[in-house]
Amino acid sequence: MKYLEKLSRPRQLRNAYRGHKTWFLLICWLLLAIPSPTLAQKTPESLGLRFRLIPGGTYVLGSPLNESGRYADEAAPHKVTLGPFYLAITETTNAQYARFLKATGHPAPLYWLDKTLNAPQQPVVGVSWHDAQAFCGWLTRETGVTHRLPREVEWEAAARGGLVSQPYPWGRELPNAGGRYRANYYPNNFDDDGFRLTAPVGSFPANGYGLFDMAGNVSEWCADDQTPLGGRSPFAAPDYRIRKGGSWRSRARDLRCAARKFAPPHTADGFIGFRVLRETDVTP
Repeated sequence: MKYLEKLSRPRQLRNAYRGHKTWFLLICWLLLAIPSPTLAQKTPESLGLRFRLIPGGTYVLGSPLNESGRYADEAAPHKVTLGPFYLAITETTNAQYARFLKATGHPAPLYWLDKTLNAPQQPVVGVSWHDAQAFCGWLTRETGVTHRLPREVEWEAAARGGLVSQPYPWGRELPNAGGRYRANYYPNNFDDDGFRLTAPVGSFPANGYGLFDMAGNVSEWCADDQTPLGGRSPFAAPDYRIRKGGSWRSRARDLRCAARKFAPPHTADGFIGFRVLRETDVTP
């Protein structure tokens, strides 16, 4: 009897193993069949965006009191320590913004049908601060990684491209020094630099971090809420947001890294756009 029990035990073990194996394979199949949110998330590249890693570290921001063109509300030179982050290499384009509109049904911005401003590789304009925020929220949901507008200090640190105490993203020379234009702006006539309104992104040389149009083309929304030096207007919204970089309708002084403009967040115009920051967990 004991002999028969010993003979039957290996058979029982084999049957149990087959049963466990069948269940294991069935569970694996079910896991693969169930859609995974992580696998379903899109990459920024698939959405038409590319980023550069801006290194963490200590940056000298602001402008010296004797910097030509300096505004009174600019900060004096000061040090700011930042963690690393990614910044889009170009301003958000009409092609990129069109994907957002199609996916969300968000209202189209001003000038969306204007043929002088709506080419796919031109920067999107006519967007309010709230519109830019909505775009960033959509990117975050699509990719599973936080995308947002840059803070002023992040934007300025990236614009300087590794340079210290230089007024422009390319250094100290004026934007049209030597007859070579370094940005799309308003020198004497709007089209002296080759473009009457916005230029396709990347039409001018990148800065030291590989970022294009950190000066000129469109004025870029930042995340910051701040009151301008002259105080709030009784006709404006109760809060203001900072814009950086100047635009195609700016003079040279507004293209400086430290220059800043203020506008209520509902403002939208043909010279205002934005670029996106992508957060990273890389340590400095």
